[in-house]
Amino acid sequence: MKTKFYSFVVLLLVISTFSATVNAQQLISGTFSGTVENLLGIRYRNVRPVNATQVQANFTGIPDLSSNRNSPANSTRSDQSLNYGTTGSYTFSITYSPSLNTFVCVTTIGSNSFTNTIPNVSARLSADGKTALATSINYFGLTVRTNNSSSTITVSNLNLDGLPITGTYSRSNNNGESQWYGVYAGLTNGFTVTGTVTMTGSFANSTEGQRVQLFFGNTASSQGSLPVTWGEVTAKRLTTSSVQLNWETIQEINASHFDVERSEDGVRFTKIGSVQAVGTTQNRSNYSFTDNAATGSVYYYRLAQYDNDGKKSFSFIAKAGNTTSRTYFATSGNSVRVQFFESGTKQIRLMNTNGTLIRQSTISNMQSDIDVSTLAKGVYILQVVDAKGQAEVFRFMR
Repeated sequence: MKTKFYSFVVLLLVISTFSATVNAQQLISGTFSGTVENLLGIRYRNVRPVNATQVQANFTGIPDLSSNRNSPANSTRSDQSLNYGTTGSYTFSITYSPSLNTFVCVTTIGSNSFTNTIPNVSARLSADGKTALATSINYFGLTVRTNNSSSTITVSNLNLDGLPITGTYSRSNNNGESQWYGVYAGLTNGFTVTGTVTMTGSFANSTEGQRVQLFFGNTASSQGSLPVTWGEVTAKRLTTSSVQLNWETIQEINASHFDVERSEDGVRFTKIGSVQAVGTTQNRSNYSFTDNAATGSVYYYRLAQYDNDGKKSFSFIAKAGNTTSRTYFATSGNSVRVQFFESGTKQIRLMNTNGTLIRQSTISNMQSDIDVSTLAKGVYILQVVDAKGQAEVFRFMR
């Protein structure tokens, strides 16, 4: 069965030559490579846009334990029947409050709102054998499942404590699951997540055939300790020989400094400067750096952030230059699709983040699907070079 590709996937997964702005928060496609203990969760089951009551359609509580699925009367969860109506959409608000020790989900369908409340969260987690506390939540996972070739479920308008989680998360015309995740230090003090679910097409009458799940958990992996939450990163040419790079952090934990790195091809980066970090703050911080040796036509920039323990993370890439995009790029599952807006032979180079060539091919078709199923989990770079030697660079996560 052929998988459809949609442009919103690019917003989530791709840092391409035609995007120089990064928003405050976003989810990453796929599953987290570390260990996660799910603590609290929401599962909307049997979602389908029909004017009929869906039996036990909303499960709020402690996920992934078999005891939580035996009956609605189970003390560690709350079930509710919902009427999704013919519009096929609903909004939700999910709040964990450490001070009240409650986990509350409010679902609004049309003019009707339904509330599920889990009280005494800490005791229930302990009774169910959880090792982490709810006050250590730093992981947010999202799963969308569809079960036929004519249904689409989309989660949009996501916000975490009033800050947007950019992108639209959707699965369409396929049987199976799509997953995304985010690791945020700010979840440990309680949180409110809001969003909208929209369903279109034809859905089967199946309890678990299609569903939307949101999980909140703890990961002790080093990936869960994020020294910096990145905000916007931009690069703007000032003169024929200078470019100004501006970036923002939403919060910093034990941050030391930023190395400014520049590349001419979007693959191989070289350090050109360094900027001291604020350190530890829950407030937004703004930085700038001027590259006074930018005499070329196009440059790519990124920040390497180091914390006081020696760990580092990279920002997204910003581009300074006047070239226009000649290639459409999207990922879905085990495939990467490139579609060209200009005819001619293209050379495709697949590399890792160190610039090591993994695969290379030459194509003349206007569209090509590239199988990446054999690649290990990680970040990769796809370089497209046309017959004139002009290159476009795309980064994606496997």
